[in-house]
Order: sequence, then structure tokens, then C-alpha cells
Amino acid sequence: MNSTEEHMSRIENSPRIAIYGLGAMGLEILRILHGRGANIVAGIVRPGSDKDGQDLGRLAGVAGLAFPARGDAEQALREAAPDMVVVTVSTYLDDVQYEIFSTVVKSGANVITLAEEMLYPFATDNPRARDLDALAKRHQVTVTGTGHQDAYWVNLISVLAGSSHDLGSVTGRLSWNVDDFGPALAEQQRVNATAEEFAEWQTAAERPPTFTYYSLYALAAAIGLTPHGTVETTTEPVIALGDTHSAALGATVPQGRLLGYTDTDILHTAEGVTLSISSQGTVYGEGERDYNEWHLADASGAPTLHLRNSDLNTAHTTCATLINRIPDVIDARPGIVTVDQLPQLRYRSAHRSV
Repeated sequence: MNSTEEHMSRIENSPRIAIYGLGAMGLEILRILHGRGANIVAGIVRPGSDKDGQDLGRLAGVAGLAFPARGDAEQALREAAPDMVVVTVSTYLDDVQYEIFSTVVKSGANVITLAEEMLYPFATDNPRARDLDALAKRHQVTVTGTGHQDAYWVNLISVLAGSSHDLGSVTGRLSWNVDDFGPALAEQQRVNATAEEFAEWQTAAERPPTFTYYSLYALAAAIGLTPHGTVETTTEPVIALGDTHSAALGATVPQGRLLGYTDTDILHTAEGVTLSISSQGTVYGEGERDYNEWHLADASGAPTLHLRNSDLNTAHTTCATLINRIPDVIDARPGIVTVDQLPQLRYRSAHRSV
């Protein structure tokens, strides 16, 4: 078999993958999958998107994907018949996101998504999660949320906890660059707001749970702890000390305005172990880098273990984690399956992953 025949054979035996959502993250996933020789069969956008009808290869900046993005999801799914659909549309399981997931599930495809709520959607009493779980079971497909937090806030930390004999608290602190994720997330992080506008927003807004809220429940499940009570959340603005350019907004944030904010979530457990994460999402200045840092302490509060991952590329690790999870999700039971129920996250070489 020559190299061309070998490549075609591999494509024919690979899962058929569609990407739903062609923003910054969806296009990065598309590029990685294409570079691995994955069997990409469709790119889907929301109706009315200016990307509807545009060539996927041109959108992603790669050659060899000469078919258009589609705005009619039902028709695209029916014609492409994917085994797996990667969904990178938004954060929360609201009515719009539920409709997207249910359309995919009804087509008979599995779903893997970066939507943060889907990391552990049963953390809140969201009826959409119960409905989606039942729908996926009826159609014999799996729905899973994953991403950077799967690797760096759940898997690594549960393994670290496994090397402790006396666990009293797990405390995480992390930073990520808003500019890596596009304008929608920059606006969500209140970039360029005044301190007064931020204070008004905090007072008036009915905020959904934070990104890290769901991660704490997933971490508790992975370690084997039982949540007790509800998550306590505090939020603090991060103010620009000098004029700072935001690539996501295409504008300069003046000194004194918001670069973003820091959320701190705390979850107590029935076993007496306290879990907490502080997540700072801001526009970076010169020299700033992503990091994750974790401290474990015993029941007396004495520090026992420390882990720091410095100079991370959170956007890339988010996409790579999702791609490496695809085989796990395809092999999982039907329904919503959270990452604590999947095998240990591991690297998949290009010829074996997708």
C-alpha cells in the first residue's frame, strides 16, 4: 500500500467529525484535526453567521478543506452523518445551547464540547441537563464537556491528591489571557468597563455560576468527595495600571479601566476537605503568561504538596485536551458522561487518535 492509499484507508476508518461553531476555538480545533489527518466532514455555524457559505479551508487558513461552512445544522448533519460533533459555541447550557446539543443528539452523533457548564452540568439543578441526558440515552450517544480544566483543574489535581494521606484543603490559583478567546469572552469579562460600571454590573446582574464553579464539582467527584452546601463565590475587578491593548476587542484599554476580573469559588465537602479555585481572566500586559498553581494542605492546615504549571498556552491545551478525549467519548456509555467517569486523560498520537 502506497502512502496515498494508506492515508485514504486511515480516513475511511476514522470517526467522521463535524465542528459546530467556527470562532477562535473551533477553528483552532479544526486546524489541529486537519493536521492530524482526521476525517472532517462538516463545519457548522449559527444561522445568519457571516461565515455561512465560506470555505472551511480559507476560514481556518489551511489547504484541503474545500467545502463550505453550513448554517442549516439539521441538513448539514443529515448529509454529513458525523460520528462526533465538536461544539464550541458558548459557555452555558441555556436554551440556545440545549437546542444545538439536542439537534446533534437527534441526528445520532456524539457531542464533545468546550462549554464550561457541561464539565459537570448536574452541579446545579438545571432541568436541561436532565432532559439532555435522557435524550442522549434514547439516541444511544454520549455528551461530554472537556477542555483545559479537564487536564489542569481535575485530572492532575486528583492524581496529586492521591499521593496525600491526610487532605484538608485543595487551593488553586490560575490566570488566563482573555485575548486568546475572542471578543465575546472579552465582553463577558467586562474588559474596558469603568470601575463604576463594573460595580453596577455586580449589583444588578444575575450572574450564572462561574467557569470554576463546575470544575470544583468535577474535582470533588474525581477525588471521591461529597459536596456539602453550595459554592461560595467572590469577584474582584482587575484594573489597568497603564494603557493596555486588547487584541480581542481591537482597542486599547485606558489606565483605570478593567482588564477583566478574578472569581474565587469555595466548595466545602462532607469529608471536611475544602476545595477552592481563584480564576483571573484578563487582558495581559507585556511578559504576562498563563499559569495554574495548586497547594494541598493537611487537616491542620500545614502545606503538604505544591504543583505549578507555568507559561501555559491555555487556548491550545483546551483544544488538544478535547481532541485527545474524542476516542474516550465515542467509547463511553450513552447519556451525559462527565470527565471523572472517563479513563485517565492521555496523549493520542496522530495515527491513533482520530
